[in-house]
Amino acid sequence: MRLHVVLALTTLAALACKDTQSSLAHTPIRVVFLTEPSDAAANAPIAGSIDIGIVDGTGTVRNDATAAVTIAIGTNPGGATLSGTSSVNAVNGIASFTGLSLDKAGTGYTLVAGSAGLTPDTSRTFTVAP
Repeated sequence: MRLHVVLALTTLAALACKDTQSSLAHTPIRVVFLTEPSDAAANAPIAGSIDIGIVDGTGTVRNDATAAVTIAIGTNPGGATLSGTSSVNAVNGIASFTGLSLDKAGTGYTLVAGSAGLTPDTSRTFTVAP
């Protein structure tokens, strides 16, 4: 009888751990650049949309994520100021930034995206021409 109880408890514990691990794998853990910033001219909008995804432990965009995502200058070789809307709520797990611009030329700029409680991401480098 004791062996059956021990086996049953072991099985239940294993199932509980598996369910917890599966849930954790699908919990949002970080933001990632889905669309990187392109080179631009000073005071002109960066072309297109810069899309930031909220992803889980498997790297999947969480379609249910609606958190606010912020974007800021990371590396700032020209001492520029970022203009445009710098905080956007995700829709279906993606925050799209349009109309962002930098006011000073430089090579090697990066942007950093973040969201409360999630690991941030840094963009590839890009150039702002005079």
